[in-house]
Amino acid sequence: MKELHDLLESYYEEIDPDQRLALLREYQSGPGCDDPAADYRKALYDYRYLDPKMPDRKVDKYLMAVLDLLYLFRGSIVLPGRYVKEVKKIMRDLERDERVRSDEAFEEAYVMEVRNAVRRYFDTCKSDSYHKKFFGITHSTADEKEKQRCLDAYRMSAGIAERLHLEKEMELFCRAVAEEYRLSRADGMTLADAYQSYRK
Repeated sequence: MKELHDLLESYYEEIDPDQRLALLREYQSGPGCDDPAADYRKALYDYRYLDPKMPDRKVDKYLMAVLDLLYLFRGSIVLPGRYVKEVKKIMRDLERDERVRSDEAFEEAYVMEVRNAVRRYFDTCKSDSYHKKFFGITHSTADEKEKQRCLDAYRMSAGIAERLHLEKEMELFCRAVAEEYRLSRADGMTLADAYQSYRK
């Protein structure tokens, strides 16, 4: 994968939708004019944040998908096969274009968008309300939150992919989650290694 332009790198690092849009427009009007995936990047942005019924309201369908996958992982302990179609649909909705499977530029744009959504999810994990214990009364320690963050990241990606035998369909999504998790850790530990360490 070639190195991203500075504006595009900033776009994928930013988690605020309005600031992201400003960065994307600046990129598209200048250095991004020759980017074969420029329109696809904008299409992902529009799908992710815009609500056709309420254009003035910002949503985040990627973040909602992350939460849906966590919910489906928990529900798929019994009769996991009933969730296969739903997870496949989530992947199709997120990808938006079949070229993510055959074109490097589209693949990179999709993976980076997923990573941005996971980054936003990780940001919510820092809040006091994340992973409360005892019916939401007691706050978790920093170590407990980090463990739960790892478990969430694994379950929303490799965990549900393995359980439902959807490794191929979720390959890019899982790669994006794992990469964002690794980069979020000061020690650079991989998601697979961290997950195994927390299960001991």
